[in-house]
Amino acid sequence: MRTRWIGLALVLALVAMGAFAAPRVLAIYSGSPGGGWYPIAVAAGEMWTKNIPGVAVTHADAGGAGNVVALSAGKAQVAITTGASVGDAVVGNPPFEKKVTNVRALAALAPEFYAILTWADSKIKVPADLKGKRLSPCPKGYTVEVITRSVLKASGLSYDSLSKVDFMDLEEAAGLMKDGHLDAVVASISLTGDPTITDLETSRAVRILDIPNAVMKKLQAVSPGLYPAVLPKGSYKGVTKDTQIPGYSLGLVISAELPEDLVYQMTKALVENWSTMQGVSADLKDLQPQDLAKPTMGVAFHPGALKYYKEKGWVK
Repeated sequence: MRTRWIGLALVLALVAMGAFAAPRVLAIYSGSPGGGWYPIAVAAGEMWTKNIPGVAVTHADAGGAGNVVALSAGKAQVAITTGASVGDAVVGNPPFEKKVTNVRALAALAPEFYAILTWADSKIKVPADLKGKRLSPCPKGYTVEVITRSVLKASGLSYDSLSKVDFMDLEEAAGLMKDGHLDAVVASISLTGDPTITDLETSRAVRILDIPNAVMKKLQAVSPGLYPAVLPKGSYKGVTKDTQIPGYSLGLVISAELPEDLVYQMTKALVENWSTMQGVSADLKDLQPQDLAKPTMGVAFHPGALKYYKEKGWVK
């Protein structure tokens, strides 16, 4: 009996010290397993579970805007998204029903660029030319799909103005464009060497639609996370002149409700293992650890992340 009581006392003491505490589960929302965001999320999750005691992770995806919706609703604690979606969230643009206040930045990642792709010999040259055409803007809730709605509206169009709209993954949409079932697809691209464009170019040269200044100004007025970028002439076979497209930043955002000490450890683990992150995505290979502290996500850094960046001297 005495041994039993000693054992019970030991168990109670261990529980009190947190030895049997349930792990803190971080739900990370990123992109589909075949996309570029998912491996970044997996690598970050593995980094946190290995370096922060008591942390476990799960993975899901809802697209750039959908990931922020999930985070604002408490379904996610960490999300990969873009400054464009965060900008929409903080001002309350659709699909957000009201201004989102519980999202904070953890790290800025690589710049990304919005593009409408069509064949170089197509008569579609600017977004207004999409009237009556067949388009895939990616699945609903994805950052580029949300931007597409704004681009169409700024061009005097809507989805109803098109003859066909397919909300599908980019890989499938690109295949349908190759087969002649779509006139254009929407994508988030790299300025050079983008795999989707490279794949399409095995069939024919690809044009990236120029976004006129008037349309760009309307976009920026609606979504503060967008900025005008230039795709230089010669970037791809079908890019025969400098082409204006919207740019935005890819990054990690987190719930404002996460404890400061936990977010500090998450930031520290990310920075100290950055060489691993560079190996999982071509978009990150030239990004240096101090670049994570750039204020390009359209929302303030979480105090835990800010504390670490200040200690490193990357933020004043």
